[in-house]
Amino acid sequence: MDTRKIMIEGAMNMETELLLEALTDPQEQFVGQWRFVEGKYQEVNLVVAVTSIGMTNAAAATALGIEKFRPTAVISQGTAGGHDPELKAYDIVLGRRSFDASSYRSAQEDFVDWRHMELMGSYAYDEGTQSFVPQAVYYPGDEKLLAAAQVVAKDYKRGRVVAGCIASCNTWNRQKARLQFSHNQFGSSCEDMEVNSAAQICQQYGIPFLGIRILSNTEFQAEEFQPESAKVCQQFVLAVAQQYDKALTGN
Repeated sequence: MDTRKIMIEGAMNMETELLLEALTDPQEQFVGQWRFVEGKYQEVNLVVAVTSIGMTNAAAATALGIEKFRPTAVISQGTAGGHDPELKAYDIVLGRRSFDASSYRSAQEDFVDWRHMELMGSYAYDEGTQSFVPQAVYYPGDEKLLAAAQVVAKDYKRGRVVAGCIASCNTWNRQKARLQFSHNQFGSSCEDMEVNSAAQICQQYGIPFLGIRILSNTEFQAEEFQPESAKVCQQFVLAVAQQYDKALTGN
């Protein structure tokens, strides 16, 4: 029996509708308040998780999905805003690493100066101490998933595909100076609201994980939100799932 299974996450309906339409023999169920649909995409076993928006929802849905479906790997995908001034709408960022952009310590100053910000990382379970302790600031993407995505990237025609850094937080930043600071200081390529929390859960379970984000807009290019980018990202991610499964089986 083939037990390999990839769980693909998206926060909103627009970030999961194409994935759901692509499944054959879809089986839907709810775990808590979160929707999961299991099925096949061209012989690849998939679970589509509709996580809802935000870091708390993404973490909860990821943990529940892992417990329920025991996936071989997890991909968190969807839209994002740009931090790297060189990127534009429809460019794709492969999350070589991610961090919690809302977890920081500032200096005791009365003036606004972001240069004093220090990233704190996340509190996560540590097997050694059997307690929740501060963990590394950055969570890495899985190298085999990243390699599969880079193979697919060669055929992507809508923009650039870069291996970069995804900043996650429950905010929507539009100040170009703040975006530029995050890019310069912490290496962020784009900003979303789910990837890093899902990455943390997957690391604690020891499950390969990769965040993939398509730029729906960026303040540096004065672009409006492009909803069509969500579908383009889903098409790309389906191809990544196929390539990753192929690499695992050697076919």
